[in-house]
Amino acid sequence: MPAFDVRWVERWQNMVNQDSVARLLGRHFSADVMLEFGPSAYVVSFERGEIRRLQHEIGAESAYQFALRAPAETWAKFVQPVPPPMYNDIIAMSHTLHGRLKIEGDVKVMWQNLRAFAWDLDLMRAVKE
Repeated sequence: MPAFDVRWVERWQNMVNQDSVARLLGRHFSADVMLEFGPSAYVVSFERGEIRRLQHEIGAESAYQFALRAPAETWAKFVQPVPPPMYNDIIAMSHTLHGRLKIEGDVKVMWQNLRAFAWDLDLMRAVKE
């Protein structure tokens, strides 16, 4: 299971920032997003198709527009090269029958930029330990 530590998230950041499709899809996507992998949480600052900043010291002063919160085991299934059913995207993982992922905050920003955001999350599947 991936550790979802700072090094892992930084490798994902590099993949997103080097991906030409991510830059194209995300050219209008700018948001601060909390990603919680069980006990590990990060505020990821997306800006026009790139991840500009990662904040791993999360506190009460940490600001973000929306959050995705799930146990590390759920994310570990999501990042598999071929995820099992109900772990292949954030919509399936947050479905009320499944309920492994919680989406909170200003979800309008997420829905307006879902294609870009989903592409960036899918790039997690290529991150190597």
